[in-house]
Amino acid sequence: MPIPGPVDSIESLLAEDDRPAPAGRPWVAANMVGSVDGAFARDGRSGGLSSEADRAVFRALRACADVVLVAAGTARTERYRRPVEAGGTRARLAVVSGSLEVPEDQPFLTGAGPDPILYHPSSSDPARLPAGLEPRVAGSDRVELPLVLSDLHADGARMVLCEGGPGLLGQLVACSALDELFVTVSPTLVGGDQVGLVGHGGPYDHGLGLHRVLREDDMLFLTYRSPREPA
Repeated sequence: MPIPGPVDSIESLLAEDDRPAPAGRPWVAANMVGSVDGAFARDGRSGGLSSEADRAVFRALRACADVVLVAAGTARTERYRRPVEAGGTRARLAVVSGSLEVPEDQPFLTGAGPDPILYHPSSSDPARLPAGLEPRVAGSDRVELPLVLSDLHADGARMVLCEGGPGLLGQLVACSALDELFVTVSPTLVGGDQVGLVGHGGPYDHGLGLHRVLREDDMLFLTYRSPREPA
């Protein structure tokens, strides 16, 4: 949906979508996986809900992006590498951290491609950071995502792909900066307390329009877009 039939190339399908960036910031997409009951992790990691088809969508979206944006906690838990090092993309990694808790054993501190950007508030001292990062201030007491997006836009980024976690996605929703949402629905019921794809902020009232539905076996791949203001 909207066009029935098999998909020959998920990479071409996603790359050919029109993504007109709003004035002053990049187009912002987010990619999340969740169970039917809304759990975003199983056994602490999102990979427990994934599949090979989900990983194919993950790679295809990264190939479209200029920047992969992720919260520091998610980067630590999921053992992030630099996107270029992981393959299939030229995207640069940007990490959001209020506490600057970046252990020296993080895989993204070394590898191919440019050093990741580390966005932090001015109240945090970047002197404690390990080598392999480019620290940038975005806000005073907390990281302000509109400043992050404006800064990435100034760098020339046209599409930013947020990969979570839920708290970061919720902050994008709160500041009306989410243009496109990809959700993989894993056919499982997980329960527990790691439930809620936009975290525990809000309440939000952010309407979405269904853009595309893909299916492989019992996995659903849903794409939503935020309504755009009239020009």
